[in-house]
Amino acid sequence: MKMIIAIVQNKFVDELIDKFYEENISVTKVSSSGGFFKAGNTTLLIGSKEEELDHVYGIFKEVTQTEEIKDERGHFEISGATLFVLDVEKSLRI
Repeated sequence: MKMIIAIVQNKFVDELIDKFYEENISVTKVSSSGGFFKAGNTTLLIGSKEEELDHVYGIFKEVTQTEEIKDERGHFEISGATLFVLDVEKSLRI
């Protein structure tokens, strides 16, 4: 079992959650703050079997996009989502 912690730009969150629910993938939404250029973001928590990870990654790739931003500080790329994947020792629903 894996836990995906995804930091997602706010503009992609609703579509991602809808897509996960369509695919019967449980997701927990946690409000968060911070980020590059003070852009709004949300943290999504998703439990996944290891063999389903590619499917979950595909949904993120389909919905989110990397943006290019240029300002007086330079040229930057901001990802639509940053994913952290952790091993889960045990998962319980109570």
